[in-house]
Amino acid sequence: MPNSDDADNPLGLHIQALIALACGVAYFYAFKLNMYWFDDWLKFSHGTNWIFIPSGLRLLFVLVLARTGATGIALSSIAISYSLGNPDTHLFNIVTGLISGGAPFLARHLSITWFKLDTHLANLNAPTFLKTSILFALTNALLHQLWFFWNARTDNFVGSTLAMAVGDWFGTVLVLASASLVIKLYKFKPKLDI
Repeated sequence: MPNSDDADNPLGLHIQALIALACGVAYFYAFKLNMYWFDDWLKFSHGTNWIFIPSGLRLLFVLVLARTGATGIALSSIAISYSLGNPDTHLFNIVTGLISGGAPFLARHLSITWFKLDTHLANLNAPTFLKTSILFALTNALLHQLWFFWNARTDNFVGSTLAMAVGDWFGTVLVLASASLVIKLYKFKPKLDI
């Protein structure tokens, strides 16, 4: 039985691949920028920052683009794991990437089921966004930290999970609030007659 996201997607496979690539590139550079800005002074443990800006892109891309966004995030995260981590830990790198793309997709699915979020985001309002962003931050942190703890990448499971959830939530709110502000400014800019 086809998924409603697939049935509603009029884009061809090559366009979806280009969109996934664009999402992946944006996420990759947002990750590098976050490392440059926050990694030294806001890092809690392996893969855990008190502010993580790319998480906002993760949720935004997956809320809007569903599987296409999740695929771009997963592929980008795999590339990040290989380029910044140990290139010989194939299973760790691949599963970490799949969690990065899968966690927001799971949060999207749960939001549609539990909060009755419309797949086209028509009913996305402040309370639903708040619940969805918290659900995403908790889901992402829990899945990542279970994986990191299982692989002895973190010693403090509870502390790292809480720190990652806070960092993901702050990053999500910062990115989506900034995007909302840019959209509002664009809508209210004076019309230029040429």
